[in-house]
Amino acid sequence: MSRAPFLTLAGMSERTNESFERLFTASAALRELVNLFTDRDLDDDLLDEITETAGKLSAKAEQAPPWDRQAVLLAGLQSKETEEGRRTGFPYRAVAGRANPCAIPLTYEFGEDVVTTEVTLQPMHGGAPGRGHGGILAGIFDEFAGVAPHLVGTIGATARLTVNYRAPIPVGEPLTLRVWVHEHEGRKIFVRGDARRGDDLVADVEALFIDIDYHAIDTSGAARH
Repeated sequence: MSRAPFLTLAGMSERTNESFERLFTASAALRELVNLFTDRDLDDDLLDEITETAGKLSAKAEQAPPWDRQAVLLAGLQSKETEEGRRTGFPYRAVAGRANPCAIPLTYEFGEDVVTTEVTLQPMHGGAPGRGHGGILAGIFDEFAGVAPHLVGTIGATARLTVNYRAPIPVGEPLTLRVWVHEHEGRKIFVRGDARRGDDLVADVEALFIDIDYHAIDTSGAARH
């Protein structure tokens, strides 16, 4: 089977705002389907229908050109931390990409020395009954804490991440997350943050990011130095 050509940065730049909205809307629809799949007792007929429909759509999707990861990376480096910038940045990133049905899209609010966001875990993110999975929150912290280096004018890759869980993680209730730069030493950016349900502390995080040259990352995602 011949492989479809890569969709290049030029192809990405031709995508209109309306086209991006179609992409994000389709992603949200898939996300909601997965969430309901994990939250409902589906009968055999519906399961068979989902299997058949998903198979047909997967066969069609396979014929579309894959993204050129290097082009996506370069677009992200050129984008700004704005909603418009994130449209052409890393739309498929695993934790918070709006074009990734498995992600939890985040909206950042930048203050002078702190970044905040709000996130609500859904049934698909569950761990123990009625509680969110700690690994999901850790992934969110990894993604979100990685925004904090922007406060000191740089970007970095995660070198260490420690999450302390202080209370059960709620499902279906909003959490307010904050991150800030605790210390900046050369290429090392030390970040701290927390997650709260109202006034109650749910978790806190300490992370170390290393300032790296993202232009040195190849299409497999591995840094060359």
